[in-house]
Amino acid sequence: MRPPRYLPVLFSMALGAAPSLALAQSAPAAPAAPKAAPAQATTAPAPAKAPAAGAPPAARQRPGRARKPKKADDLAGRPVATFPGFRMLPTGGSRVFVQIHGGKVDVAESKAAGRLVYRMKGAGAIQTNRFPLVTAFFATPVTQVQLVDQGNDLDMVIDLRAQTEATYRVIETEQGVVIQVDFPPFVPDQGAAAQPDGARQRAVRRTISQEPGSSDEGSSEL
Repeated sequence: MRPPRYLPVLFSMALGAAPSLALAQSAPAAPAAPKAAPAQATTAPAPAKAPAAGAPPAARQRPGRARKPKKADDLAGRPVATFPGFRMLPTGGSRVFVQIHGGKVDVAESKAAGRLVYRMKGAGAIQTNRFPLVTAFFATPVTQVQLVDQGNDLDMVIDLRAQTEATYRVIETEQGVVIQVDFPPFVPDQGAAAQPDGARQRAVRRTISQEPGSSDEGSSEL
């Protein structure tokens, strides 16, 4: 029995395809392509709004400061010394005075070495009126005047550079009273007169003076 004619052809085709199949099986598999990373969603920041035309700039916020509670006015209902004053008189003498507003007061005088004190019963004074009033650069026995609290009373303390006679009086006004203390003419020693002008001007700037109802001419005041 003869084999079919197509067997040799099939056999030769199988032999030719065998090397190609072996090479295909021995070749390494190609690496898989990397997966694409998922796209990340990005959001652009919103642009700042420009201020409207004519609008004021935003105020910077600063931490607030704690405010101290205000003290009760302990001068309410009491006579108050508005300020002490000093002036040179045309006669060559000098005068110390203080105005009291809000009522009348009783005054008590006391004398000590180099000092006169006039106590005003029931009166008071604010802090700015208790600063010293310096008068040492004038031809007066008075070197300084100061209002000093003494409990519920107020003292007008007058420091002197030399013992001298002084007279005081209490003048009633529509607002209260004015206390005047007058001193006779005085010639200071050369050391006091030789003080520099700059120091005298500084002392004058620190003083406050004004006497109501005064009509004396040619007097100098502090």
